[in-house]
Formats: sequence, C-alpha cells, structure tokens
Amino acid sequence: MSTPPESRGRSTLPDTRRGSALLAQLAGARANPGPAAVATVTGLINGATMVAGASAIGWSTDHLVVPALAGDAVPASIWWTSAGLVLGISAARWSTIFVRGLSTGRVQYRAQAETRRAVIRRYLSLDPAWHRRHSPGRLLAHAISDVDALWSPMQFAYFAVGMVFMLLLALTELFFRAPVLGLVGLVLVLLVLALNITYQRLLAPRARDTQAARGVVGGVALESIEGGPVVRSLGLTDAEDARFAPGVQRLRAADLRMASISSIFDPLLELLPTAAVLVVLAVAAPRVQQGSLSVGDLVGVVYLLITVAIPLNVISRFLSMLPMSGAGRERVQAVLDSDEVLRHGSRHLEQPSPLRVDLRSTGVTRRHRQILRDADLTLEPGTVTVVVGAVGSGKTTLLDVAGGQIHPTTGTVAFDGVDVRELTAGVVPDAVAVVSQSPFLFAESLRDNLALDRSLPDADLWEALRAAAADDIVRELPDGLDTVVGERGATLSGGQRQRICLARALVRKPRLLVLDDATSALDSRVEQQVLASLADLVADGGPTVLISTNRPGAVAIADRVVLVRAGRIVATGTPSSLLDVEEYRRIVTAYRPADRDEEAAGDARTHVS
Repeated sequence: MSTPPESRGRSTLPDTRRGSALLAQLAGARANPGPAAVATVTGLINGATMVAGASAIGWSTDHLVVPALAGDAVPASIWWTSAGLVLGISAARWSTIFVRGLSTGRVQYRAQAETRRAVIRRYLSLDPAWHRRHSPGRLLAHAISDVDALWSPMQFAYFAVGMVFMLLLALTELFFRAPVLGLVGLVLVLLVLALNITYQRLLAPRARDTQAARGVVGGVALESIEGGPVVRSLGLTDAEDARFAPGVQRLRAADLRMASISSIFDPLLELLPTAAVLVVLAVAAPRVQQGSLSVGDLVGVVYLLITVAIPLNVISRFLSMLPMSGAGRERVQAVLDSDEVLRHGSRHLEQPSPLRVDLRSTGVTRRHRQILRDADLTLEPGTVTVVVGAVGSGKTTLLDVAGGQIHPTTGTVAFDGVDVRELTAGVVPDAVAVVSQSPFLFAESLRDNLALDRSLPDADLWEALRAAAADDIVRELPDGLDTVVGERGATLSGGQRQRICLARALVRKPRLLVLDDATSALDSRVEQQVLASLADLVADGGPTVLISTNRPGAVAIADRVVLVRAGRIVATGTPSSLLDVEEYRRIVTAYRPADRDEEAAGDARTHVS
C-alpha cells in the first residue's frame, strides 16, 4: 500500500518538535528564497547605513560644526559634502527600509498562507474520528490565531538580521575609536542579550498558556454564534454569558501574566542605551579635553550608541515573539503530525455503473466502544437498500462504512470486489455521493453549489434539480441559478436545502448514492415526489442507493430493508417479508395513527406485490 499523498509535502515547517520557532522562520525563508534574499541584503545594507550615518555626523561635526562655531571660514565644498553625506545615507537607509518591508511581507504572508493551506488540507484528510475529538472552535484557532502567532516574528526577522550586522559594525567602530568605548558597547550588548534570554525563559510558559486560552475562548465563541437562535429563544443569554466569562477571564489572566513580564523588561531594555551614553560621556570627556579624541568622534560615538537603541529594541521584539511563535508552532504541528488519516492504496475501479458494495464481518470501534459489529451486507448494483432502526442503533455508522467515508476497525468493505483501503485517493469521492440529514450549502450562488469544482452545462443542473424536486424552488428565486444563498444571500428552509443538496449529489452522476435521513425535513407530498424520481432514476440504470430512514415512504421503494439494533444487523429482507418482525413494524408505522396500523401494513404489502 502506497504512502497517502496527504502525508507528503504538507507544509514548509520543519520537524519543530526537535527544532525551534527560529528554525520555523528559516523554513519560511527557504520556501521563498527570492524575497528572503532581497530582504536579507536590504537589511544588511540598512544596518550598514546606520553606522555610516554616525560616521557622517562625526565628520560633519569636526569639519563643519566645530569650525563654524569657532568663527572660522568653512568652504562651500564642506557644506555640500556634509549635506550630501547625510542626505545620501538617509535616502539609502529609507529606501532599504521600503524594499525590506515589501520583501519581508512577501515571505511572511506567503508562509502564513501555505501553512494555513497545509492545516486545512490536513483537516480534510484526517479521519472523522479525529474531528469528533476536536471542537470546531479549536480547529478554527489552529488555522487562524496559531498560524498568525507562528509566523509573527517574521515581520522583524530581516530587520533583526540587519541590526545584528549593524551591532557588529558599531562595536568595530567603537573599538577603532577607543578600546574603552568598544568595551562599553560590548557590555551594553551582552546585558541586552542576557535580559532577552531571561525574558524568553519567563515568557515561554506564559505564551503557551495564552495560546491555549485563546483556543478555548474561540471554541466557546463559535458555539455561542452558531447556537445564537437557540440561546435567544430559550432565554439563556445570561447563562451563555456566564459560560463564556470563565474562558475570557482565563485569557485575561494569561495576557496579564505576559504583560507583567514585559512591563519589567521593556523599561530596562529602553534604559540601557541611555545609561551607556552617560558612561561614554564620563569616559570620553577627559579624552576630548586632552585632545586624544575629537569632538566629532565623541558626537559620532554618542549618536551611534543612541542609534544602537533601535537594533537592540528590534532584536528584543524579535526574540520576545519567539515564545508565542513556539506555542503556535506546537499547536499547528500537532495537527500536521497527526497520522489519523484515511489510508489509500493504488488501485482503481473500472467504471461500470452502478456500484456493488460488500461488507464482510465489518465492525467499527470508537473510544473503546464497539458501535458497529459483525455487519454482513451486500448492496446489489442498481438496487435501493433502506436501513431502519431506533435512534442510536448505528444506522449512520453503517452508511459511513458502506459509503467508504470511514474505514472499518475490523472486517472489510469492498467496492466491486476491491477493498476500499486499497483504492487510490479520489476514487471514493468520484464514485460515491453522500447527502446527510444536516444539509450544508456554501455562501455562493446555487450554480456554484451544484457544480462545485466542475464546469457543467445548465441543462445538467436543471435535470438534477428536477430529479430532486427542487427546480421550482430555483425558478422562484430572484436570480435563478445565480442566486447567492447563505447569510449574505437568499434564505432557504431546511427542506429546500435538503433538495438542493440531493440535486448536488445527483448532478455528479454517482455510482453509489448514500442518503442519511436526507428527506427528514420534507413534507409527505414532496417526499413522495422525490422518492418517485429516485426510483425512476434507479430503474433507468442509475446508481445503487443506500438510504437511512424510518419513514414509510422510503421503505416503500426499497428492494431490500435492513434492520439495525445496537450496532448489529438483526434482520434483512424485502419490505413485505419484514412486516412480521414486530420491531420493524413498530418503526415504519410510527408515523401513522395507531388505529391505522393494519391499513398501513396492507398498503405496504399491496405496493410491494
């Protein structure tokens, strides 16, 4: 069996369990070499211009300012040279800032986009059992806030590279002017580094707590938004607010713990360069009086040390973001590293229609609980099979397994004699269409919702709509197929959405159609119309159909009925042959008045015969 394609090339991230947030930033640079190279070069040039600017200020002080203050005549060439040096270096500095900012943005936002795509691709490939253990709010937090946190240091990364280069040049310049001044600068840098190391160690656990708290708040917020109508209709606004408040308070406390660390270290980082300037003035002033150091040299050194505050601040900001980046990286990597994916093989199916499905001793276990066991079932090509059973009996799980949506824990499921585990990726979606009892439409036009990733003629769309008894719905909408549905468009009822979703499944011309209580929101008249169209479609060589429902209308068109109880198939047969089974009879007649049970049974026998 080949390696699933979802496990290859998942993202630009390295194996960050053994790496670091810094390695993640380097991985983003490797994935975008062009912009990263431009950002690096412009960052280095920018750092060099800051040192060059200090030298220009010192030269201008000695050759222009001091003579002018002394009343000496200053040649025009000195004026022009000083102006040219200062303005030229400033222009070069600001142009590199502009180019570096654009290039940095390309690296950062491309890396964010690729990581988000990798996370979403992983979500789509992960087993449904994995999704059942993770709330939608948590998944949303991984894809948005955690990815943002992961790549947030990138905005200062190339600035920091240039500033490190600038510090090296500045220290060299200080040592060249006077060793004692170089020592002052070196001590300043070492103190800043020591503060940053301490800062990161204290901040890292607090950053992880903050990201975790954000995920919890996001999850509760999503539930509150999705369940808004329920909350308001039941008058639970205060109760929901009380449920939301603890998570917000935990996030507030986590943010305050981070802020308390920053409130101590940020002033110290701002104070150190100023203290270094005072030390330099105390050390260098006597040398200026002795003539061993010029006024321009002193001004240049002071300017350089004041300028050093910028790179130290940038480097500090970059390093302070690494703990939060590390927390986001761990949460994102937990998704990318998950191996709970539907495994695929390399085999294909031939394309006769409809599909034959065989379940042999099939079982499904979740959280050490067996919810489907020893299921033996064959769906003959071109037949309609209806699964009935009490709520929680395992009907949906049986449909998921038979439709290839999940793989069984035990036993096998075969499509046309081929184990679904051996089928290559894409075979099952091409052959199977599933319509659930909770219909979902994208906030796009009906045309896009029906065609999805395919380019289909309108005639095919209308044909599918007619088969699903949904063509009248679309004709009555203001823009027909171009009508946008969802929160920002037309609002459809539950039954209308079910019919649109059924049409979306039919337009793909599947070989196996799985309907999980997909007519539950339809009234009896419309349901009969839909089921009649479905029966005609099957009779004309359409798909094999598997339906989960307890409604008698669907049972009436079935070639075979399967009764499920407590995760087991307890009876199979034709609708008429199962009428002697009390449990089955009770289920399919539950929608009719009790005094008409016998009439309903007689109608069913007459219809089948």
